[in-house]
Amino acid sequence: MGTTDTVERCSCGLPLHYMNLETVLYVESAIRLYGPTLRVVSLRTGRGFKVPRHYIALHGLKGSEIEELAERFHWEEIDDG
Repeated sequence: MGTTDTVERCSCGLPLHYMNLETVLYVESAIRLYGPTLRVVSLRTGRGFKVPRHYIALHGLKGSEIEELAERFHWEEIDDG
């Protein structure tokens, strides 16, 4: 009888690795209000992606890296057309 991994993970593959409870509570509140992802658009190409709020809170996000990270972590591309 196997067990199911119910630990919530960051896009980077690690279990959520916040340094303080205040940040966890803030991000969880934002997720409850607005959902688990944030629409982020590359200004260079105009391509948009659904980026997990946990990833942004834990790692930050550089605009120049959006597309590379989206490919690496399989973030859903948004088709606005």
